[in-house]
Amino acid sequence: MGKFETAEQLENYTMAQQTKKYMKKERQKLYIPLEKYDLVFSDKEVNYMKTLWRENKSLVEIAKEMGRHEMEIAVLIMDQGDRKRINKRSMGLGA
Repeated sequence: MGKFETAEQLENYTMAQQTKKYMKKERQKLYIPLEKYDLVFSDKEVNYMKTLWRENKSLVEIAKEMGRHEMEIAVLIMDQGDRKRINKRSMGLGA
């Protein structure tokens, strides 16, 4: 492999050369909000959340019942509200 002992060293060198040659502007750093949360829900979970919502369960109660983080459920509730699939509450997510 020449001056490289491993394929990984060769790949790292190649990537560095490509970056130097083609990346004339520095790449901006990106911030991805909520990436630590699992924001993927099955149809069954969505339907269960909607049932609990209709039963006037709170965000905290729904999250506990579903075994999910409150932030994940809050995002799902906002999504379903935006799509007009659940009714709004006078107190919002807290009620």
